[in-house]
Order: sequence, then C-alpha cells, then structure tokens
Amino acid sequence: MMNTDRLYDIIKNIRETLSLMDKAIKVLNETSDDGMREIIMSSIKQSFLEYFILIENYTSLCLKELKLYKISDDMDKSLIKLYQNNIFSEDIYNFLNQYRKYRNRIAHVYKQPSTEEILTFINENRENINEVVDIMISMYKEKIK
Repeated sequence: MMNTDRLYDIIKNIRETLSLMDKAIKVLNETSDDGMREIIMSSIKQSFLEYFILIENYTSLCLKELKLYKISDDMDKSLIKLYQNNIFSEDIYNFLNQYRKYRNRIAHVYKQPSTEEILTFINENRENINEVVDIMISMYKEKIK
C-alpha cells in the first residue's frame, strides 16, 4: 500500500520548489545588479537540486510500492526499474537520467554546471519537468480513489 500522505507531501514540495525556481528565473531576467544576480543564480541552482532530491524520494516510494526497492540501488538503477515498469516513458526516463547527471555535478561540487547551462536545460525541458509532476499527481489521484 503506497504511502499517499508521503506522495502528497512530495507533490506539494515539488510544486513549491518549481514555483520558487520560476520566481527566481523571472527576477534574474529583470535584475541587472551583479550582487543580486549572483544570489538569485545560487537560488536557482538550489531549487534545481531540490527538484531532483524530491524525484529521488518519489522514485523510492514507487519502488517500494512495486516491491522492487533495494537500498543498494543507485538512482540510475532506480530510474531503469521505473521505466521498465511503465511508471516513466522512455522520454521521461532519458530526461531524468540527464537531470541526474546535472544533480551529481552540483551535489558533488565537481565540474559545476554554469547557471546558464542549468537555465538552458530548464528551458529546453520545461514540458518534461511538468510532466513528471503530472505523473505524480495522476498516481496520487489513482491511489486515493
């Protein structure tokens, strides 16, 4: 039985994270002050990272539901399992796998992507970012019926 309260909290938190990221991007585009831009860019990077942390939580929740969860599995293996079990389409799997690589670069502080690189990725993948949230919402609605 899926923990629907946990799923609800993940959805709520991911929506809040995306809202903060969108606000920061909007302010970044309207601000010319270099000091403020630096702070805003740091905020965007943090929101970008938080989104994927929430995806990791969602992945764990799904794998437990499918009885496929293994503590030793890394995110790459987890995403493959969700793709193989039709939780994610191939496009979403590829998107999340690419996102995972950005997350690792940010979280482990090696080969840090520039804010411009992150913004390009966000802009090019806005539909995928939102589709993952839609998948979560659909799953939640299905589970509370």
